[in-house]
Amino acid sequence: MTLSKKKYRYVGIYLSDRLSLNKSTIIEEISGRYLGLFGSIDYNKAHIRIIKINDTPNTIVILKCRLESLTNTLISLSLINLELMVVSISGTLKQLKKKILIFLSHVPENQEGLTPNFRDS
Repeated sequence: MTLSKKKYRYVGIYLSDRLSLNKSTIIEEISGRYLGLFGSIDYNKAHIRIIKINDTPNTIVILKCRLESLTNTLISLSLINLELMVVSISGTLKQLKKKILIFLSHVPENQEGLTPNFRDS
């Protein structure tokens, strides 16, 4: 029997500026929805965590989850009542940070809501 390394995915989430929630409230919302949809056994297997990175702004939240439960995690994210947008999904934090920086370069500082102004490059 060979043991394989568990694979994880990192999900970058952009929160609206109008949300004044802390990150523990966000994980409670996601956890509650996931538990309601898929049950506690599947939730424990998903191993959903918030990754804390010092140089990310407050509007960005990074979730870590198991690869096998990525679809269920995205379904749970889409069904919670928070104004958020999934920026990118990556297998490494380094690539996710690059994608988040590219995304943030297109979002103005005084952005209202979650409709970024993308310009043709």
